[in-house]
Amino acid sequence: MNRYDLSEFVLKLMDKANTHTPLHFQKFMMDLVRDITRFDAAWWGWSLFRGGRIAMVHTDVSDLPEDFEPRVKAQLANDPFVRTGRNLQRYARSITVAEAVTDPSFRDFAGHFNLTQMLNGHCKVRDGRFNFFMSLYRRGAAEPFTDTENADFLAILRHIEQALSMSLQLDLGMRVDPNTDWALVDATGELFLSSTGFQHRAEFSATSRGRVPDLLRAAAATASHVGRDGAVFTRERYSDDLWLLRLTPPNPWGDLSRREKLVANCLVQGMTMRQAAERLDVSVNTVRNQVSSIYRKTGVENRVQLLRLANPTLTEAAPDEA
Repeated sequence: MNRYDLSEFVLKLMDKANTHTPLHFQKFMMDLVRDITRFDAAWWGWSLFRGGRIAMVHTDVSDLPEDFEPRVKAQLANDPFVRTGRNLQRYARSITVAEAVTDPSFRDFAGHFNLTQMLNGHCKVRDGRFNFFMSLYRRGAAEPFTDTENADFLAILRHIEQALSMSLQLDLGMRVDPNTDWALVDATGELFLSSTGFQHRAEFSATSRGRVPDLLRAAAATASHVGRDGAVFTRERYSDDLWLLRLTPPNPWGDLSRREKLVANCLVQGMTMRQAAERLDVSVNTVRNQVSSIYRKTGVENRVQLLRLANPTLTEAAPDEA
């Protein structure tokens, strides 16, 4: 692969990433890979490793029969690529099955589909927990993948990582309000990707420390799930394999007394403590004590942070309420 071919590949790849959803992008992506890499068949998708479990979503094949996926998934524990590269940020390796594979069941699997040469790689996407993986195969008496092809494949994966990250960012940017924390989970609650603050908020909502997986499993199983702290997790279908969870934080004003809500309302309107005291016909010391209580209950440290929490429910409270 020369520099011109790679440049053309990258330009087309980024164009598709900019104009297509991630799943549609992956379809076009494989056509582009085929233009610059010689292979007979391919398998690709998203994978997630946690403990001894491997979760896979958005998988697809090219020039392979329907029974390939269930058979290859049954071999993952013996897969030489999975054992050596799963924890690396970016990885590529080629093997000749007859020379490099010693596990009898994996050799039988490869022989069933006449796969003699394999080039496998993955890249972590958008600082998420999951890998985008791709396996390219040659059949029969085909030549092995060369060291140059292996290096080229690693370069291809680096650009796929950037393009898929951009496609995800654009797609989720249109689906989710920028101020809303979100996550992509599978049917069992395995977390593939999330906003920056989602994990931290989910820890507060879990029934106990370290039980976030249980929380996500429950949230993935129902249309709306309420966490321990009152945060609401609502789900909608993102794809056939993934749910999009939106996290609505608990109402920060829920624990405030009526008088505290009135004081808070004055503060978000820009009043000083003295002005709030005059408005509510109480002493400044009373307002000061109530402000301390407001800060403690809402978890803020100053008026600026309180303003960031302000919402229509709070500002609708009229100061002259009884």
